[in-house]
Amino acid sequence: MNHIVMIGFMGSGKTRVGKRISQDLGIPFVDVDKIIAKNMKMTRKEIYRRFGEPFYRALETRAIKELIETEERFVVSVGAGLPAQEQNHKYLGQLGTIVYLKGSFAVLWKRMENSNSGENQEKMKKLLEQREPFYRRFADITVVTGVKPFEDLVKEVEEKLEKLEKNS
Repeated sequence: MNHIVMIGFMGSGKTRVGKRISQDLGIPFVDVDKIIAKNMKMTRKEIYRRFGEPFYRALETRAIKELIETEERFVVSVGAGLPAQEQNHKYLGQLGTIVYLKGSFAVLWKRMENSNSGENQEKMKKLLEQREPFYRRFADITVVTGVKPFEDLVKEVEEKLEKLEKNS
């Protein structure tokens, strides 16, 4: 099934834009992190703390494999680290059309600063630098976030999706 997959760094707007696109297209929105939390009956942070990152990454992979098999079409938001995990590379293309919401570090940091302390700024910058090449690699569509009003951003994504569908 050709889902619409939102990728990008923390604070890029994957959930907000994804929910709006799902509403406009009349298809469900699915957040992989929320699926995992619901299935585990724990928050993402609790899963990380209790079982560690490798375990969480395995749950992400399982979730996207299940979505590939799903007959119903979704708009899917994946965690910021999912595209950087080698075990997911073969599944991302099968999942659907990949929309990369690209934000500058300044924009992303501003959006995330309430949930991060100043000492995490360097860590966040390094993570973005590590993950960004994967976002670019898998993107079918790239849209810059944080430079235009939300409505214009959504319109740009939808126009690019429509153009891509017409050309395929």
